[in-house]
Amino acid sequence: GLADRQWRASAKDRRAVQANLTLALGVLVPERSPVVREVFRNFARYLVEFFSLHRVPMSAVETEGLRYLHEAHGRGRGVILLSAHVGNWELGAVMVHRLGFALRAVVLPHADPRTDRVFNEQRRRCGIGVIPLGPDAMRESLRTLREGHLLGVVGDQQFTRHGLSARLCGRTVTLPSGPSLLSLRSQAPIVPAFLVREGAGKFRLCVEPPMWPQAHPSGPSAFAQLTQRYATTLQRYLTRFPSQWLLFQPLEGSASGA
Repeated sequence: GLADRQWRASAKDRRAVQANLTLALGVLVPERSPVVREVFRNFARYLVEFFSLHRVPMSAVETEGLRYLHEAHGRGRGVILLSAHVGNWELGAVMVHRLGFALRAVVLPHADPRTDRVFNEQRRRCGIGVIPLGPDAMRESLRTLREGHLLGVVGDQQFTRHGLSARLCGRTVTLPSGPSLLSLRSQAPIVPAFLVREGAGKFRLCVEPPMWPQAHPSGPSAFAQLTQRYATTLQRYLTRFPSQWLLFQPLEGSASGA
């Protein structure tokens, strides 16, 4: 009920979701279509689940491709676990930690320090370390990788002025440059992973093959290639699970609502 109320009341959020769904599906999605409303409902489910992450049983999550994560982690250079605002990325991080991996996540601080504290306390309660996005994030991220741990990052929203162009669903968009930069600096592989919803209280953690950085990168093309490979993988999930793309800001360069 609260999700539907927000869907009706917030034209700004509706237009942002409409733009992103139009991008993902390749057709103009009406602002008040059922699929737009379902994004709001899935976001409400995500919030409810976030505050009960510690109670979600392992049996609720099926896994596929887990061997790719073990393969990447076995190289000893750390792993950049690159996800997106799809399904429930926070639960995905918790499940990866429960599988035996030490994981720190780069997170965007909330404007209200009290809200920020509540969210970070829940993450830490579930065993997830927190790296606030800010001046020290790059240094702390590289340290995490050098120690051989996993670094959780979402790659579908640009938080800084520095981004990279990539083709996504037939359009040129701007994606964060941080994951590619970290990979090339640390020589840690990028492993795309997404936790998608498969029904009431049921999920699937999908781990994709590692993306290995060039050993001796030269020029900006090395960054662009890694970013494009992630965008190509992300596209498959957005087209399969559009109502689970819980991004309430339109991607720069994506289609705008009409």
